Amino acid sequence: ELLLDTELTPVQHEYLKVVQLSGESLLELINDILDFSKIEAGRMELDLIPFDLRDVLGDTMKSLSPRAHNKGLEIAFAIAPNIPTCLIGDASRLRQIVVNLVGNAIKFTSTGEVVLTAEAGQRLNDQLMLNFTVSDTGIGIPAEKLDEIFKAFHQADTSTTRRFGGTGLGLAISRRLVELMEGEIHCTSVENQGSVFHFSARFRIGNQDNSAQSQGADV
Repeated sequence: ELLLDTELTPVQHEYLKVVQLSGESLLELINDILDFSKIEAGRMELDLIPFDLRDVLGDTMKSLSPRAHNKGLEIAFAIAPNIPTCLIGDASRLRQIVVNLVGNAIKFTSTGEVVLTAEAGQRLNDQLMLNFTVSDTGIGIPAEKLDEIFKAFHQADTSTTRRFGGTGLGLAISRRLVELMEGEIHCTSVENQGSVFHFSARFRIGNQDNSAQSQGADV
């Protein structure tokens, strides 16, 4: 990154971009393997820290928007108005799930849009279940492969690793994180029309009331 900010010939710039992308891919692979190993060993623990869902999702979607815009895709998110401003839970792991799902949606979509929504589900005392959806207009997933995609090192089509890259761990890790958050995850899809990933996660409600206004945006 430092070298890319210096004077370079076009060839040098191209070579350095390859090095940068390769390094990022390797880092993603290492992080996925470390996370999966922690989960398999029962060593993954969730933090309980107050956070604002609107800030977390807003920042996450902004970080993903360049990928979408580079492909000419629309990317947007919407948060229901009845979700409390302050929640208590592991915002970083929620962000990891969203990055995996939205990142996959962008990767496998060539035209159209990717949309994230969050809605309030069942509430019990100070516990609130949130329901999320990530929808796209991408290549879709065959019906017989919908269960396999959440298994470690599995993808809907073995050729996708060569065409699109990826470790085959992202969805497996997301499923385990969702389960740690006492939620569920599944997918509905139509080939060549798109996919919708649904997942839920339980959080505690913080001290602030739930009078927050609805927030949605194209990013």
